[in-house]
Amino acid sequence: MAEAGGIKARIAALNLEEVHAPAPGTRPAFSYEQAAPKKKPPPPPPPSQRPPQARNQTINNPPIYSNAPTSIRQSGSQPIDARPEPPNIQPALPPRPPPRTSSSASQQAPSLPPRKPSENGSVKRRDSTESISTIASGRSTWSVGSTKTSLSTASGNGTLYQVRAPVYDPSKLPPLPPKKAPEEPTAIRTALKSKKSSPSLVPDRSLPPKLPSRPPLPSRPASKTQENVQPRKLVAPPPARSALSFGLNKSTETPPPIPTARPSSNPSDNGPAAPGVPPPVPLASRPNLDAIMASKPKPGAAPSSCLKCRDFSGPDNHAARFPRQSLSSSDVGNLAYQLTSPFPSLTDKARAIFTWLHHNVEYDCHSFFSGTVSGTTPERVITTGLAVCSGYAVLFAALALKSGLECLEVSGHGKGFGHTPLEPGAPIPPFNSGHAWNAVRIDNGEWKLIDACWGAGSVCGTSYKKDFKPQFFTMDNNEFGLRHFPPDNTQMFRTDGRVMTWEEYMCDDMGGRVLVYGPATPEHGIGERTFQPQTKDIKINDPQGGSVVRFSFASLCQHWDNERRGKGKPYVMVLSVGGRDGRKTDYLPFQTDGVVYWLDVPRADLGAPGQKVSVFAVTSFDGKDGRGLSYAEYKSRKGRVAQGFGGVAVWELV
Repeated sequence: MAEAGGIKARIAALNLEEVHAPAPGTRPAFSYEQAAPKKKPPPPPPPSQRPPQARNQTINNPPIYSNAPTSIRQSGSQPIDARPEPPNIQPALPPRPPPRTSSSASQQAPSLPPRKPSENGSVKRRDSTESISTIASGRSTWSVGSTKTSLSTASGNGTLYQVRAPVYDPSKLPPLPPKKAPEEPTAIRTALKSKKSSPSLVPDRSLPPKLPSRPPLPSRPASKTQENVQPRKLVAPPPARSALSFGLNKSTETPPPIPTARPSSNPSDNGPAAPGVPPPVPLASRPNLDAIMASKPKPGAAPSSCLKCRDFSGPDNHAARFPRQSLSSSDVGNLAYQLTSPFPSLTDKARAIFTWLHHNVEYDCHSFFSGTVSGTTPERVITTGLAVCSGYAVLFAALALKSGLECLEVSGHGKGFGHTPLEPGAPIPPFNSGHAWNAVRIDNGEWKLIDACWGAGSVCGTSYKKDFKPQFFTMDNNEFGLRHFPPDNTQMFRTDGRVMTWEEYMCDDMGGRVLVYGPATPEHGIGERTFQPQTKDIKINDPQGGSVVRFSFASLCQHWDNERRGKGKPYVMVLSVGGRDGRKTDYLPFQTDGVVYWLDVPRADLGAPGQKVSVFAVTSFDGKDGRGLSYAEYKSRKGRVAQGFGGVAVWELV
């Protein structure tokens, strides 16, 4: 086959030389002179409807290509060349040489060499396929323009030539070797053929198959006689036992012995532990019994639903451990985790945030009075420690949300600094918003209104005084709504479900309410809204009001214990009056049952117009602390010993 491939390559090379070889003495019919360019047709006339160009063509203005073909468009601010380049005309291709005749091709065709005989005479020779290969190779890449064979002409006048292999004489082939004689079948060869897995092989059945010998079966043992067989006894199952009877409270079972001495928590005290002895209990990881008992309600304590008498000493003390200056960053999430993570109660979490704002954020009086209050962020409040009411509300909401609480920031009207009660008969002003507070969901799903700004301190003149007022956290929503009015009625969260109007809100303190001093609630546990009469002015001559005026007030709640929840034992409460016509000042002690204080005074004995009627707490008596002083002792020694007073509330006589 290698010989045939070489012959084909040789024939193709000879044909290529004959095709491109010109006839002797002939001149080429082509010329290398440049072909004459075609005459360029004149440009078409411009359309008559084209509007005139208003812009002058200068070197600074690029040409307009709106109607020009895309082939000459240039990039912006690049002018067109002045002279166009001549067209690049390629020379014409030379014509094909005249076709060759079949006679000339047959004369110059070389003769094929004789075929080399096959070396292996035993191989059966098949018919030659060289002619088929020659015809199939008619589209060789060496033939130019040929469609049949390399000897076909372009004009189709030549004869079709096919190259065939020379005819061989089968008689001249060497004889084939004799066939190998068949071997006699043997037992080994038959056994090997039987192990083959080919399905086409048939085993030799001339020999009988040999079956493997079986071992003899063992002899059957002699059967026992009927006399020797013992009858089987049926045993009844044990009675069913309860699961509680397995080793529990059973008198028949002896309990395990109790160890004589408990192993110490320190392994060095008892030496190496004996095998099978459990390790000692580490005493350091034992729960603190005192802490557990402190978290349990004390005997006589108020129910947990009452926030006014609830013990918040745990959250309050914990919040004081994280001053703003010691924080590593202003990260709200980190601060919220430190403040609230020890408390499972939602109410305690909110209380810890409320108390932390009192210790670490001050009211920005400078920005408030200079009118430069701007928006703030929780991180900025933590960093600077200054904020107005909106800053308190924003930071409280951010800390509450990071602690897992539901919290809202509420803005609206507040009766705080600068508020003046309406005079009787004055028109109701329109609603305006200038304060902010929060609503947070505490235990039992209750939405609680709190004011962290007013609970942190108060503004005195133009300066800020840090003064913790927990009543703005424990105050019920109905009382809270008398000083805070939101624009959205759904954010009032009143316990009675009633919606207060703006007119009712503004008229609540019309004419002015009784002035209650700040220490009334934290020092004495007295509710600010419990004082009667409610108005600040008391008329000396009031035929419709009666001749006797009742003064009364009460504790924060019905189960308030000032000794346990407040600052200590309650003081003796007295009412200072001016006497008839204001000529004799007297201190009248109140009557009380421990929760409510009341006193009836004739209207004529209150004093003269312009004087004041005040409630005082006897803070010192006979040079001693007034806490724990009984009313009987006060009445018996009144006027004979020195006394000290602390103001609680005051009215004006008119």
